[in-house]
Amino acid sequence: MRKFFFSAALLLLASGSGFAGYKWFTDNQYGEADVVAGKQYFESYCISCHGDKGHGDGLVARATNIKPDNIFDELTNPFGTKVELIGTVLEGESSKTGAMPPFKSVLSENQVNDIFEYIKSIN
Repeated sequence: MRKFFFSAALLLLASGSGFAGYKWFTDNQYGEADVVAGKQYFESYCISCHGDKGHGDGLVARATNIKPDNIFDELTNPFGTKVELIGTVLEGESSKTGAMPPFKSVLSENQVNDIFEYIKSIN
């Protein structure tokens, strides 16, 4: 299935649609999101660091040096893709300013997509 998506994305790039076409394609590859489930996942796994609307201002962020990303800004960034963000959530990421723990043992790609669509819906 991923091979198909990669091939189709390359076709979009080659056809002149450029990055915008690639971004649209990759951001929509997960199908219809379950926003209600996304809210539950967000409240269980994300809200303490990322805050009520995913802006990176949760209680943990206020109490430590951890600086979580503003998820909404990342989702609406014209140069980023949802695939990259989902990878960060599942695999985690460490930097000088904070750390994103990996969630691949508790969330799937589709569940993270549900979270992202919920965040978009409340902003």
